[in-house]
Amino acid sequence: MMKLKILDTKNENGATCYLCKVDLKEYISSVPANYKDFGVQRGIVSNKYLDHLVDTIHGKKHIPAIVLVSNETAIRGEDLYIEEFKILDGLQRTHRLKVIHETITKLLEKKDFIENLTSSSSFFRKHSSSLKAVGANRQLVKALIEFEAHRLCSPLDFFDDNNLWLEVWDGLTEEQQIQKMLLLNAGHKSVNIKHQLELLFLGTLLKLEEISPQGVRYLREKEVSAIQYSKSRSLGSYHFSHIISALIALSAGKIVNTNSDFISQLQSGSLPEVDLIEGFDFQFLKLFVQFIYNFDRYLYEEYEDVGLKWFGREVVLIGIFGAIGALSNDTDKSLVELITDIDLKIPSLVKTLRITDFEIERNRVELNKVNVGVINKKAVYNAVYDFLSGQEFSSWSFYFGGSPR
Repeated sequence: MMKLKILDTKNENGATCYLCKVDLKEYISSVPANYKDFGVQRGIVSNKYLDHLVDTIHGKKHIPAIVLVSNETAIRGEDLYIEEFKILDGLQRTHRLKVIHETITKLLEKKDFIENLTSSSSFFRKHSSSLKAVGANRQLVKALIEFEAHRLCSPLDFFDDNNLWLEVWDGLTEEQQIQKMLLLNAGHKSVNIKHQLELLFLGTLLKLEEISPQGVRYLREKEVSAIQYSKSRSLGSYHFSHIISALIALSAGKIVNTNSDFISQLQSGSLPEVDLIEGFDFQFLKLFVQFIYNFDRYLYEEYEDVGLKWFGREVVLIGIFGAIGALSNDTDKSLVELITDIDLKIPSLVKTLRITDFEIERNRVELNKVNVGVINKKAVYNAVYDFLSGQEFSSWSFYFGGSPR
């Protein structure tokens, strides 16, 4: 029986909702073995953000509230006691809590072996079958070993000093449960990738706004979508998510794909380029922004609205700055030195790129056969790299995979 402290109550159509607080260890211990069998729930799904729940637990941070249904409740003073319950919302979080608990159990069984480990990867390889059987992956095992969970007396000790908020519904009919489920899941729309990217680098935005020249401004995804922005941008206006993508491509020296996997890697700190971006000083960022603005102005003078639209695409910025970063790696020139040199070549580069031809060849690509975003990035990357490395610029037909040089 689970004991919860009642914080508030609400009555609705003959049912009662109790807002409660419960010890996290109490909740984990009380989750029934068949917690995944609730008919109106969806099954366990992959979610890269919830894979980081172990960091939340270790840091004693807040876990979003979980919603339960139960028709077997009892009130004693300010406490609510639940004999049995089903999870209306929070199945994914509950599942990962259980996986963390079961994984620590496995680690404690192998405590002596772990003490002499040189790497967590070797442990995972050796015991992958039993670890995967409880839902553990390599990243979770690595995190728990780093947190020294194998040195605990009990798996539940990892969840010490933390509480969980629960909403407990008592008296809901099956039809009402389904309606509640639909309402709760209506809010489970994924956060826009561009918005997520911006949130991870808000500190960089503050730096950019402080050092950018007059006439330059940055737009957030919540103000205008990246798609809409690229269709009607003005000179000197840049989508902040595109600027971050450009900086990452510059740091990496290659093309990057800003998808959900990429965002997850950013959050987990497994991309070394992130440290480089956060380490960029004001002097470099000022040089970077001035370079972008100069490029933008020359494109507009040469191609007018076509130039504005072209430079407003994330794929173009990633291609340009991925090529510059790659050239820095290949020539051992610093980014500051290289960007300073290229800044003097912008007029020539802008004329050479012939972006009106770019649009023609881009529109000839058969979209059903390729990933057009990747193709665009590669085309820009190769064209810019050829020019900057002193090679002859070929046709856009060649860079898009059409006719030879």
